[in-house]
Amino acid sequence: MIVKESRIKTRSGAGALSRHVLHGAKNEAIRVLAGSDWLMRDHMREARREGLTYGLRHIAFNPAQAMSDAQLAEFADHLCQELKADLSHITLIIHQKDGLTHGHLLLPEWQGDHVLSSRFSWMRLEKVARLEELRLGHALVPGRHDKAIANALHKQGYHHEAEQIA
Repeated sequence: MIVKESRIKTRSGAGALSRHVLHGAKNEAIRVLAGSDWLMRDHMREARREGLTYGLRHIAFNPAQAMSDAQLAEFADHLCQELKADLSHITLIIHQKDGLTHGHLLLPEWQGDHVLSSRFSWMRLEKVARLEELRLGHALVPGRHDKAIANALHKQGYHHEAEQIA
């Protein structure tokens, strides 16, 4: 599964991102599983009020094999757990394009009492993606950080999973 992350600056606002995820013309179907346009804009206002440079974290994920909406939502939950993000404030949107689905997870950078960590986030998101592929029995998509992910998994006690990724 390919996972990409970007941070949206507060001065940019949520408008362009909202149009992309909620009204993308190239998508056959758009399903909002959680959150809303209003929620994204509210998170951006809150970040501006807190004086933050970034207001939203946009995580796009594209599975190599078909996944149901429930499986995509569960993957989004795992991403939130890894980033210590509050699940009650997420916006989760599923796009269908050419018969395949991919997801957009939008998280507020300000989590009420802390800012989302961006430390090693690419590697952490990739780790969650590899674990999800293993859990679902999907073929592993090679990633840039596979060796580091395997080492981290060994340290966390996931020896079997680490061996499969390495």
